[in-house]
Amino acid sequence: MSLAEYGTELDENGHPATPDDATTRAPARVPLRDRLLTLDELGNLAPPEPLIDGFLYRNTLAQLSATAGSYKTFAAIAMSCSVALGEAWEGHRVPSAEKVIYVAAEGASGLRSRILAWCELSGCDPRRLSDQLYVLPCPIQLGNFADVSEACDMAREIGAGLVVLDTRAKCTIGLEENSATEQGRAIAAAERIQEAAGCTVLDIHHAGRSGSTPRGSTAWDGGVWSDLRMEGSDLVAKISCEKHKDAPSGCEHHFRAVPHTVSETLMPGVPETARQTLVVVSSDGETDPLSLTGSVRQLWDAVETASTSAGMSPATLLDVSDISRATFYRALKTLQTRGFIKNAGTEKRPMWVGTALGRQAFKGGAVS
Repeated sequence: MSLAEYGTELDENGHPATPDDATTRAPARVPLRDRLLTLDELGNLAPPEPLIDGFLYRNTLAQLSATAGSYKTFAAIAMSCSVALGEAWEGHRVPSAEKVIYVAAEGASGLRSRILAWCELSGCDPRRLSDQLYVLPCPIQLGNFADVSEACDMAREIGAGLVVLDTRAKCTIGLEENSATEQGRAIAAAERIQEAAGCTVLDIHHAGRSGSTPRGSTAWDGGVWSDLRMEGSDLVAKISCEKHKDAPSGCEHHFRAVPHTVSETLMPGVPETARQTLVVVSSDGETDPLSLTGSVRQLWDAVETASTSAGMSPATLLDVSDISRATFYRALKTLQTRGFIKNAGTEKRPMWVGTALGRQAFKGGAVS
């Protein structure tokens, strides 16, 4: 419930507004007596509807927390693009297309290549994201009345179904991170945005150094409807659904970060290094021993036993793997798309090396 519903509105400095301000800016307060529900009326309440089945639900407040370098922004971008297009995200149903506002509070300079890379790997025409995905290249300060009011108007006018705040730290400057009282103000502000547009607000937050537990006050952990926690390193990641208030939770989903260089067609005149990025994709079930051929194992053995730290060129790998050219390139593509190898060279001169995900998959002959 928002501060406005309690009749406690804040001015632009975060102080209680005067009666005149509260009257003009806050919606009319509904008396508590008029909010009472009978048992029959409880039965008329709609069940939670998924925004991304199993991850996010409509008109709720959610958080995704992860340590630095865990690929949380890449995951948030992939979710946002899927919701904007109304297409399943890595096998998880997205019932309908919704407009998305992505608040790039830490800067928007690298988002274009990340979004275009997702489009290329997903086979999506980026033009389909026009008027569906919007990027705000500055924070919305949840402790600032003017910022929150403007964000409410913006989300309502656009008709947003999802607002992503990346990251909470940049959107709560001036609010003590460890204070339940001050973070409670931030939660109430995020709920105002949610209620204004009937949208889902996804808060991206840093975890502590020791794991995926969110940093700072636990007020958010109790206040959110969905609590997602992410861990990742060396191109391997996991998202745990710690909590959904009224939907199944406790599940884990595994992902890999696939290196990708956006084509010059989509980013003409941009240097190759500025087109190199990552795309987070599902790896659930990908290490099933029955899903890979012997030639893939043979090529993996060549990568691991013969490669240097700088990697090996395709020509050298072909020579040492002792398989036919056609089979070699099919096996190479399999290892690449599953994240078992990565390019340590350039787009024009690739040098392939094994990844931690590949070593985990092939450990002890698990994959054959």
